[in-house]
Amino acid sequence: MNRRTVFWFTNIVGPLILVSYWRGVGAFDDPLVYWGDVPPSMQTFIVPWMFVAATGYLMMFQRFFFAWSEEEIAALHWPGGVADGQGVRRLFILYAAFLLTSMLWIDLTRMYILSPSTLGAVVVVVVLWIAGLASVGFGVLVWPSRHRLKGANIALAGCLMLSIQCTGWDAIYWVMNFGW
Repeated sequence: MNRRTVFWFTNIVGPLILVSYWRGVGAFDDPLVYWGDVPPSMQTFIVPWMFVAATGYLMMFQRFFFAWSEEEIAALHWPGGVADGQGVRRLFILYAAFLLTSMLWIDLTRMYILSPSTLGAVVVVVVLWIAGLASVGFGVLVWPSRHRLKGANIALAGCLMLSIQCTGWDAIYWVMNFGW
């Protein structure tokens, strides 16, 4: 696997996430139903944070696909591990976990709203947690190389921005306040 494969995967699946959001928001006369019991005051805080998270995503994207070489990406490894040439594969796994679950959550939530069930709730929560953990995973993958890679702190800051949204606001706060 090479970085170009990961790049094209992200550029194909990424826009499909936006399509899923557009379709999901249009599925209900009142799209605020997706907020469940999240108070309006928090909604007005979280919505702008989505743009902060998107900026963080782009900061990481720029490092992974434009700033660092194929060899530098191949050398990415988990903390405590060693560079074994499998960094591109690790990056692909994180992107696949993050993007595919991000593409599914709104449709799964819509299905839950239309037909509530314990299984439906569990699936939505698991999908959000996978996306949240993958968002943290980007930073964990870069962390051991932060002194070696120029601009690694940009990727780490981007990861933090994205993780606050995906793990903090989505997988934790929204799940606790949806009103299952």
